[in-house]
Amino acid sequence: MTRLSRIARDEHNRVDERDTMFARNARRPNTPAYDDYYSRHPELKSIDDRMRAAPGLCGPNAQLHDERIAARAMGWFEKIDSIVPDPEIVRDWVKRVRIAADATETVREMFTSLGAVAAGFSPLPEEFIYTLKGRHDEDYGSEIDLDHPTAAVFLVEMEFDAMQAAPQPPTIEESAHQYYRAARIALTAAAILKALAVDAKAHYDAHYDVILPPLAVLAGLGELGRNNILIANRFGSRVRIGAVTTNLPLTHDTPIDLGAARFCELCRKCADNCPSHALTTGDREEIRGVRKWPTNVERCFGYWVNLGTDCGICMACCPYSHKNNWFHNLVRACIRHAPFTHRLALWFDDVIYGRDWTPKGR
Repeated sequence: MTRLSRIARDEHNRVDERDTMFARNARRPNTPAYDDYYSRHPELKSIDDRMRAAPGLCGPNAQLHDERIAARAMGWFEKIDSIVPDPEIVRDWVKRVRIAADATETVREMFTSLGAVAAGFSPLPEEFIYTLKGRHDEDYGSEIDLDHPTAAVFLVEMEFDAMQAAPQPPTIEESAHQYYRAARIALTAAAILKALAVDAKAHYDAHYDVILPPLAVLAGLGELGRNNILIANRFGSRVRIGAVTTNLPLTHDTPIDLGAARFCELCRKCADNCPSHALTTGDREEIRGVRKWPTNVERCFGYWVNLGTDCGICMACCPYSHKNNWFHNLVRACIRHAPFTHRLALWFDDVIYGRDWTPKGR
């Protein structure tokens, strides 16, 4: 049993979605949800009001606003709630899963066929299920009742060149595009599982009942980095995560050791280059029972809403986020299996790619 799964049994460590930064930013003055939240958290009201008064992501008065790119990015976000799974794809995969000798591997293949670059299966501890909904006013404060035993977690890749522009506008367009892709995959996969007469729920942008990064760790898809983002094999931090929770019997994967957390202790490149100083250069801490590096979410999000993009510097500058090719995969393998190479690998990364982040044009 892993440390994460042991910790997960402690309900005191569960998170109320209303306390997440995106949910706090979704509150609007003179609404019941706004009045309720800040009656319970008056210490956050002035902080959050200042962020709501900022230009916002893709806002026309933001520091890095690009009208055309912002329109395309918002177009991706707006299309998420109109996604309808392709019925032909659903019918095809229902047939395949029904006759599969190994349902687990067939469902994994299903996710990659739909566009994921990796998929894994984890138990669903209560620790990683939100207690109450908070993102939307219409179900604000509703209890989340999710008793699925399994989370099918998958990754979509963020395009390398777009992320090299971080924090310039191409990063928000790429981010929006991959949030859309993850939503389409999750909704299609959930439709397939439901057509098999099993229970399933898709979790995607603005519609999460679960906390995805730790579930991705449990599903063997990577490790949490200093930037508190998943570091995935072959893609580093250049991924977005989606999930479908279900009661379909699937074999659970196990966490993997990429050497990433040990490398992060030495590297600190994301923290050194964070323009908002939201990431720590210090040691990991015990946060809700999980040992990880803390992030100052107000500093991070506050920088986003003034810049107009979701930054992405900590994702782009990560040495694990280089291209998925034989050379970088060889370096990743050395870091994974030979800890004594860490300092040398970091030295070469600094020499070849630079220690200080500079956005690259597309």
